[in-house]
Amino acid sequence: MLKKILLAIIKPNHQPEMNLSNQGALEQLKGEALAVDLINKFWVKNKAANNNHAKAMVKNVAEKMMEDCRKVFASNTPILVNRQLLAESVLQCAKFQVLVIPPHPEHDVSGLRGHLGISGELKAKILEIIKLDKDFETFPSGLSFEQAWNQIQYAYRRAWAYMNLFEGIRHEYDDIHAVQDKDWFRPFFASQCAYSESKFREALGMSNVLDKVSVGGVSAGPLYGKFKEIVLHGDQYPDIAWEEKYPDLVNPKIIWGQ
Repeated sequence: MLKKILLAIIKPNHQPEMNLSNQGALEQLKGEALAVDLINKFWVKNKAANNNHAKAMVKNVAEKMMEDCRKVFASNTPILVNRQLLAESVLQCAKFQVLVIPPHPEHDVSGLRGHLGISGELKAKILEIIKLDKDFETFPSGLSFEQAWNQIQYAYRRAWAYMNLFEGIRHEYDDIHAVQDKDWFRPFFASQCAYSESKFREALGMSNVLDKVSVGGVSAGPLYGKFKEIVLHGDQYPDIAWEEKYPDLVNPKIIWGQ
């Protein structure tokens, strides 16, 4: 049933006039077929992501995903457009990621805790955090901790699905490193997690281990945030460009032993 729903919602509002020699139209159709598979994989059929929410809500999110995917497939610069969408979704997911990482000694499935100032300490602060950041403006007021936690988990799962959607699309355009272990996506995500935790801790008035490290008097937190600018700039290998710019900072690749 869900597959039928998704197949229905991605149909164009009108059938474009084209002949089979229209390479652009064919590429767009090919892209939409890829998007169907990815949206199914990371959202519609992914119960861990959509958490068995109402079909109408799942459908609405899937429609928005396809709408954004079409921006990529219709563009003359699909790699850059996809990077824009990917970068936005990475930062969004990272902001929720650092809130759902549990404190020690609970198991951290992300593997990020203990690196780059990512602590697992922010989960306990979510009631304060949702009052400080515009991304939580849509949350109802007067939430209990449990209610806020449920809202954050849902937002995190949706952001995770968005991020993985555009991460998958970049493979279609070979916007990757030929050697998977040297690819730039995971270090990019880790850098945005470090940046997000740094921003939250600053807003809360908490001590921040990254403030003890600086380059040219600038705290390490914002410098990890600069990874996004390099991704958007279009460097073929953003991780290498970031490393060359900030050789004295801990490399996000250390998390995976690269």
